[in-house]
Amino acid sequence: MSTKASSSQPSGFGSSGALSHVYIQHPPLRSKIPGARNSFYDDGTKQLIVLTSDQVFSWKTTPFDPNVTPSSDLIGEGPVLSIRYSLDLKLLAVQRSPHEVHIQNRESGDTFSHKCRSESERILGFFWTDSPTCDIVFVKTSGLELFSCNFESRALQLVETKKLNVSWYVYTHESRLVLLASGMQCKSFTGYQISSVGIVRLPRFDMAMAKSDANNKPVLATEDIHIVTVYGRIYCLQLDRIAMQLHCYRFYRDAVIQQVSYYQHQDIRIFTQ
Repeated sequence: MSTKASSSQPSGFGSSGALSHVYIQHPPLRSKIPGARNSFYDDGTKQLIVLTSDQVFSWKTTPFDPNVTPSSDLIGEGPVLSIRYSLDLKLLAVQRSPHEVHIQNRESGDTFSHKCRSESERILGFFWTDSPTCDIVFVKTSGLELFSCNFESRALQLVETKKLNVSWYVYTHESRLVLLASGMQCKSFTGYQISSVGIVRLPRFDMAMAKSDANNKPVLATEDIHIVTVYGRIYCLQLDRIAMQLHCYRFYRDAVIQQVSYYQHQDIRIFTQ
């Protein structure tokens, strides 16, 4: 992992020369895995994951050691849409298709699968939690499904469902917040914070979007939304590509407030990890 910064570009917004909340790691972590096909970052366990045809290699990024030997697990051949380790690193979940996720015990290698109950719904993704009520959350087109994981019975036990139509979602483990997008323009959002202190549902809200013309309504995409945590406060950054504006929303327990917007002439740059 490496990041190159160009000295020819001014730093920060406008000409103030200020730049904050940016961290460049050096020396970089270099992986030389024969047959590497894809890579993921697991923000729950802070690991970089590299896949081959039937194996997964992982490096801890905190604490960072560029010379560390990666851990490895055999997962068998097949497609991998998403992959995450449980927070205690004992289990490995691999999404094989929009309808199926495999759960593997890393010590024994035993695996069981969980499939959608309906062919009409799809698994958009999943994440592990430190909630006292559930171990893993599946985000589906039909809403959220919260499960406890009982490996002895080789099954996920459904704890709770949150029914709503979902087009796509964003989640960060740091915030424990998942935002679910819905509507024709994907600008209506429902948020849940699933953490060690319980589950909090945020008020439903709409994000601001400029109109391009009467016959063309822009659609918000997942890459336009970023959840960020700054000094313990949770925000959402939204890029409006039509108006070239960056909107900032602040999350409270009982409200979502749009706080500030930046415009194109203010030299907007978004860096994501």
